[in-house]
Amino acid sequence: MSKVRVAVIGVGHLGKFHAKKFAEIPSAELLAIVDINPERIKEALNLLQDRENSLKVFTDYRKVIPLVDAVSIATPTITHYEIAKKFLEADKAVFLEKPLAHDLKLAEELVEISTKRNLPFQIGYIERFQVPVKKLLQSVKEPLFIEAHRLSSFAERNLDIDVVLDLMIHDLDLALLLKKHKKVEFIHAVGAPLFTNLPDIVNARVVFEDGTTCNFTASRISLNKQRKFRVFSKGTYYVVDTIEKSYLEVKVDLQNREYKLDKKYFPESDPLKEELELFIKSIVNGNRVEVSGEEAIKSLELAFKVKNQVEENLKKFL
Repeated sequence: MSKVRVAVIGVGHLGKFHAKKFAEIPSAELLAIVDINPERIKEALNLLQDRENSLKVFTDYRKVIPLVDAVSIATPTITHYEIAKKFLEADKAVFLEKPLAHDLKLAEELVEISTKRNLPFQIGYIERFQVPVKKLLQSVKEPLFIEAHRLSSFAERNLDIDVVLDLMIHDLDLALLLKKHKKVEFIHAVGAPLFTNLPDIVNARVVFEDGTTCNFTASRISLNKQRKFRVFSKGTYYVVDTIEKSYLEVKVDLQNREYKLDKKYFPESDPLKEELELFIKSIVNGNRVEVSGEEAIKSLELAFKVKNQVEENLKKFL
């Protein structure tokens, strides 16, 4: 196969960087960008100055369907189902930013279509491609307690979904991976809206059937940004910080009551480029995609259970 012809649908906060990374991948040809907002198109073109003259620009995503082999979709979640379905039904490979869809049944339908047509369908869980996270997933064997803080300041984006689907879903996904998708036995979740009509801050306690307990906090109304994921196991605990791209392993010397710290930094890692490169490789080589729709459904199911708990508890205050 010659270069994979790619279009990026939605070139806002994240989509414009999708376009930039595709332009850097030798086996991909960034053919077009699509957005309904002229200002976002302009920002993306500024980021792609060396490609500006060769790029096609559209406001209607349907016009690129016959022109490309694959598409990357970074539009608001409410539009994921409609757009992804159009491309899958046209037998195009699809990279779709998380969450899969705003409705679980619609997400399942997308997965079913991609499976029946044997199409590469990769979901954008960028945290899986952070080097510190990969090291964590390789190192942890028996997690006893998991704690995550994913905090951001308020931004005018992703406001069609609450903070569970927007931010917390990354940490739910990592916890499921660490627990090898064991059954969740108990969930208690609370949250509150502040700047939007949907919960902007949520805390969830999730307990797996073997007793492993997780405490997740996600906020998009914080004064400070934080991306920390901690795992405690017998004799060792681990801290991943994906803002400073660090991995900390703390071993406990019980005899001397001392800690032994091993901290590493990975400043050169480029998780977005890596996940998009693997998507292109899945098309060229026929490899299985790195984060499949079937996998993404599992974290989406858990996210909806947390969401439902938050909504039930909010009713008590209405």
